[in-house]
Amino acid sequence: MKWMYLYGPVSVLLAALHVPAYGQSAARPQVELPQGAVRNVILRNCVACHGIDDYAFHALDRAGWKQLMDVPHKQRGVTLSGRDEKVLLNYLSDTFGTESIPFPRNYIAPAISEFFTNPEARVFLERVCTECHELRVFAHRKDAAGWRALVLDMRERGAKISALNIEKLVEWLARVRGTNPVE
Repeated sequence: MKWMYLYGPVSVLLAALHVPAYGQSAARPQVELPQGAVRNVILRNCVACHGIDDYAFHALDRAGWKQLMDVPHKQRGVTLSGRDEKVLLNYLSDTFGTESIPFPRNYIAPAISEFFTNPEARVFLERVCTECHELRVFAHRKDAAGWRALVLDMRERGAKISALNIEKLVEWLARVRGTNPVE
């Protein structure tokens, strides 16, 4: 029983050291696993070595995707069947083709010390988001990383939003539309 008093605080401290401070982690895209045949190809061939979020960092034509797949995979001795390669190349070039907007690789979330109030956030959403589409955030729940990926995607598509306002909005969305259930 005495070991709990020693190891409990030590394990909490070690866990805290492995969690990046808020605002200091790089943003990652949030790619959903597709349905159908491509899902089986990805599960069979891809996810043992890497996640599917990495696909969103690219916007390539079919030849570019083939080259990106061939070089590192051949170096590791990985080969896809002809059918699997065709299914995967179709998915990648259709979903992350030259018309798509690649997720930014170099975004590091800045720390913020000011936060949106509910009225400020709603005014901001009305001003920025509704320039292109209706306001849809209240139909979703995401954690901070999910909201950050969405807001960054909107910025890459032309939304006028600074890095600080991205983080203020992400913090507010995670607080009011986060993944914790409303009581």
